[in-house]
Amino acid sequence: MATNPGTDQQDVIFGTDTTDTLSGGFSSDRIFGYSDNDVLSGGFQGDGLNGDNGNDSISGGSGADTIQGGIGADTIDAGTGDDLVIASRTELDGDVVDGGLGFDSLWLSLWDHTTALTFVAPDPIAQSTLLGGIKVTNVEQFTIVGTSFGDTITGGRWNDVLSGGDGNDTLSGGIGRDSLNGGTGDDTLNGGNGIDVLSGDAGADTIRGGYGNDSGDGGDGNDELYGEAGNDNLTGGNGDDALSGGDGDDVLSGDYGSPQGGSDTLDGGSGDDILYGGAGTDSVTGGDGNDYVGVTIGNGEDTINGGAGIDTLEVRKLSGTFTAKASNLSNTLSDGTTFINMEAYSLTSGFGTSTVENWTTGDGNDTMYAFDGNDILSSGKGNDYIDAGVGVDIVNSGDGNDRIVAGNGGKDTIRAGAGTDTVTIERRDAATALTFSITGVTGTINDGTTVSDAEHYSIYAGSGSDTLTAGAALSVKFYGANGNDRLTGGKGSDWLDGGAGNDTLTGGDGNDTIYDEGGANTVDAGTGNDLVDIEIGSGTAANSVLLGTGNDLVKINSVDGLTAGKFTVDGGTGTDTASVNRSMGTANMSFVLSPNAVLTNGDVTLRNIEAVQIWTGSGTDSLTGGALNDLFHGGAGNDTLKGLAGNDRLYGGVGADRLEGGDGNDTLQATHGTRFDTQADRLYGGAGNDSLRINQGDYADAGTGTDRVYVDLANQATGVSFAFSNGTVTVNATTKFAGAESLEFYGTSGNDSVTAGALNDVLKGNSGNDTLRGGAGDDLLEDGAGNDKLYGDAGNDTLIRTNEIGTDSFDGGAGTDTLKFSLSSTMSVKLDLANSANNGGMAKGLTVTGVEVVYGSDRDDDIRGTSANEKFFGGGADDFLFGGAGDDVLEGGAAGDLLQGGTGTNQFVFHSDGFGTGDQIVDFTRGQDKLVVDRSDFGIAASGNPGFIIGANPTASGTGPQFLFETDNGRLWYDRDGTGNNYDAELIVTLANGSTHVSTLAISDFLFV
Repeated sequence: MATNPGTDQQDVIFGTDTTDTLSGGFSSDRIFGYSDNDVLSGGFQGDGLNGDNGNDSISGGSGADTIQGGIGADTIDAGTGDDLVIASRTELDGDVVDGGLGFDSLWLSLWDHTTALTFVAPDPIAQSTLLGGIKVTNVEQFTIVGTSFGDTITGGRWNDVLSGGDGNDTLSGGIGRDSLNGGTGDDTLNGGNGIDVLSGDAGADTIRGGYGNDSGDGGDGNDELYGEAGNDNLTGGNGDDALSGGDGDDVLSGDYGSPQGGSDTLDGGSGDDILYGGAGTDSVTGGDGNDYVGVTIGNGEDTINGGAGIDTLEVRKLSGTFTAKASNLSNTLSDGTTFINMEAYSLTSGFGTSTVENWTTGDGNDTMYAFDGNDILSSGKGNDYIDAGVGVDIVNSGDGNDRIVAGNGGKDTIRAGAGTDTVTIERRDAATALTFSITGVTGTINDGTTVSDAEHYSIYAGSGSDTLTAGAALSVKFYGANGNDRLTGGKGSDWLDGGAGNDTLTGGDGNDTIYDEGGANTVDAGTGNDLVDIEIGSGTAANSVLLGTGNDLVKINSVDGLTAGKFTVDGGTGTDTASVNRSMGTANMSFVLSPNAVLTNGDVTLRNIEAVQIWTGSGTDSLTGGALNDLFHGGAGNDTLKGLAGNDRLYGGVGADRLEGGDGNDTLQATHGTRFDTQADRLYGGAGNDSLRINQGDYADAGTGTDRVYVDLANQATGVSFAFSNGTVTVNATTKFAGAESLEFYGTSGNDSVTAGALNDVLKGNSGNDTLRGGAGDDLLEDGAGNDKLYGDAGNDTLIRTNEIGTDSFDGGAGTDTLKFSLSSTMSVKLDLANSANNGGMAKGLTVTGVEVVYGSDRDDDIRGTSANEKFFGGGADDFLFGGAGDDVLEGGAAGDLLQGGTGTNQFVFHSDGFGTGDQIVDFTRGQDKLVVDRSDFGIAASGNPGFIIGANPTASGTGPQFLFETDNGRLWYDRDGTGNNYDAELIVTLANGSTHVSTLAISDFLFV
């Protein structure tokens, strides 16, 4: 006999051939009992337990456990958590399984059973004997692997996985999101309620989705698939299949993508359906709604009827001549496919072919893709999309707001017709210069292309020196590519991209976007609020930019920060901003913002610019802003940055920098991005509410206003000790600050001792044995590695544990203080506010006093309170929350939680639980405690109460949101739409008071917020 307790580590524990008592520790353990009658206990985390032979007693404890009793009459108590219990046919007899709290699953593998199986998933609340041998309670989900005979398997209320195996099986999912696989044989699958996945596999199967948005796949054989209610996705597979979508917007595929065709029958039913017959001779009926039917020339002689509604026929690999008839007239394609009642078309020629297409559609919203060839494409009154592809094409788009694309090849004729039309002309392969202009309503390109009645143009030119002029177009997008291009916008908001070369770009009216790169460029942005972005990769070519009227932004080398190019920018009128990136430079640069300012050694002249953003390089730079909001990045070197007026942002970079914010609410950072610069920076906030960040060796004078100083010493090994004040504070021998009203501190790797001030401060301890005091105000304190002491003091403070290693002491002090856990761990939170000696997991070694609010982790937490009034939030997973004495607020969060308010007037808070696992309250007292429901999360109107139905077996009434309470077991359900089909009822909570379930409930027991 062996007695083997686990440790705090992840253990693998083996028993012996005799009776063993084996228990896990705090981590996730694997425990094997072997032969004889063993006692296995899982512990606090998710464990794996296997009893093997013998009559074993297995307790999972908390956590998501995986339990297999093995051969013998086993007693299994899965405990709290979302547990999985596994058993095969030879392991069932005499077993007793209690899933406990949480969403628990039972996996029964019965493939070797010698007779047909009949299985009905039981209600989890009462013990049931299944398959003549195993007793089950508190199990919500079942995974059943059937026999080789004709099985009848029925799921329950939750998400079941049912597999029929061989034989002619009948599988029914019931309520929930179920997965059904018929296996071989002629099977009948019924999804029931919920979003189900049904697969018939081999055989002549019958599949019915039921309520919900289901997916059905018939597999091999001549199958029948019925989507019924919901937006379903049905695939027939190989064989001659019959598919019926039913209600909803369905997708039906006879054998679409399958290597073997079949003669399928598809009926979309009501709704806007998508139907593909695939290979074979298919019969397709759209039914009611606006349907979309797809065919491929050569796949078979299909018969298609769009039915009622505005239906679209997609034809792939279409070639030659096609003329749409009136929708009520039958039409025939080249492969013998006939169709009727189609109002719109999506036509695609064979990819890579050069046949001449002559297509004419009707007045629907049509789509045509002609690819190669000299095509004639004509549409009617709808809003059409026509891609003529490569070749010399003729496009007549008719009335409507059409989009037309003409590929390379040239000499296209495009007649856009009435409406607001957009024409895109692709000429990227052009090696000679293109010229585009508009006269009246006709646009012409010098390659012979003409466009009439278009309002918007996009033209992609090639490597020549192009001249593209917008004229009377409402808007244009011109792409010049290589060459010395001249692009001229018009009266709209245009997009001009000159590409490489020496370009001349004119924006005109509107809010234009202008890009250029390389060469000596001339830009006139014109009126409007424009964006000009010029990137020069090499050389010293001169670029001239006139922004004109409006509030404009010009960017110079914003991507790479190179020193190439020379720039003269005139902002014109308006409030203009220049963004100049010379961060790769090595020379000493200087700049003072003025009506005629020069970035010395940066080759940039700025005239009539009101605000600047400047990045300099490794030199010793001096930058001075103006009256508005400026941005300076000094880079490496000993820089001087002055913001003057406005809300400025000054970043020093590496080096001994001097930053002066001046007036306004400024942001000053000594290094910006690196903690390893220990050179002596000097920061002066000036007037306004400023933010100043310093490192080792720096000095900050916050100035007047309500200022905040950030002290980041994360790269320092020697600890510091200081108390915050509004005067001069000495952090260490070389680091000081003065004039600040609040503090953010990021500690050293040594032992720090820091006391904050009267406002809302942030103290983070890093490694080392730190002592952090928040002082007055609502402060945030983090421990870090080491043995730390955190004192919130006065105010509503937040204390955060970020490292589970160490012996820490947290004292919230006066006010309503919060404890949070922010760390990546395989363990969960075990916290007892009344006795810290019981703490474990993420709270191991933590002593807590003066805390009223606790947030758990995303694992299975155990949080217990005191006699004070407390708020506990469990977070994800299956938690146990105990309020103790006092008026407590408990919110379990996601998954199935065990809640115990204790004495006092308690509130239990619920958000809609989409998984439907439900919580359990073990001490709910009517007239004293309240169920708090979030209206928004539950989809309940801002005023008034939802429906409330009570009874032994309450039934939803109407289609509004409603709660249903079962008087014989204390279960409370919620249904968002009552008798509607879009939502299933979800189990919210099971109410008990001691060993007795709550037998009555009223709307007055709720508090809707």
